[in-house]
Amino acid sequence: MWSRAVVTRVQALSRTFTSSCAKPYAVPEGPWGANRAARLEMAVAYRGLDQLGLNEGVCNHLSVMAPRADGKGEAMMVFPYGLHWSEVTASNLVMVDGDAKMVEGDTEPELAASCIHLGIREVRPDAKVVMHTHQPYVTALSCLKDPRLLMCDKDVLFMGHHGVITTASTIAMAFDHLYYLERCAELQILALATQKEVELIPEAHCQPMSDVFWRDMQKYADSHFYSMYRRLRKTQPDFEL
Repeated sequence: MWSRAVVTRVQALSRTFTSSCAKPYAVPEGPWGANRAARLEMAVAYRGLDQLGLNEGVCNHLSVMAPRADGKGEAMMVFPYGLHWSEVTASNLVMVDGDAKMVEGDTEPELAASCIHLGIREVRPDAKVVMHTHQPYVTALSCLKDPRLLMCDKDVLFMGHHGVITTASTIAMAFDHLYYLERCAELQILALATQKEVELIPEAHCQPMSDVFWRDMQKYADSHFYSMYRRLRKTQPDFEL
């Protein structure tokens, strides 16, 4: 299946990515500015994925490890419990420490996010960004009898009958993973629905293109993500509040 091929070829998080894309916002130097930048980008991720129809109710969750505004180290930023993704703003995101204790915000954090995401980071401290969704086509593939479930050092996990988790070093990269993973799953399901034999591109052709693509992956991801930032600034400007 295509899904197994995709999971086999994803890159390890230990790779270093760079990008020269200009950010569509400006923040000051220091912990407060880094905290503000994370809040802005997380609000875009929540609202952008909602606009794309890749979330389900108020049940899915995204998180990022970011500096605390007071400069006292890092904590996990996530959305408050019960908030719809279309309601997320930069200021209403909350932060919890490694013991799931609130360190920023005054609203209860999403419990599943606290448990699942902190648990992932216990074994994968390199997973700066963790995103979990029940996006429809990927979830459909996860219901097949033999999906790849082992995450290991890869950045995509198909969860049996339960959607997907992706991890990345940046919010833009994780957002890009979810978007294109869903499009790939959609194309796979549509192709299989024809009940005709699917012709796969040979591995010998895929690998050279993959190597070239991944060298500039962060640039591609930033360009895509920041275009969503600009779209939301026009249609839902309150996300920056």
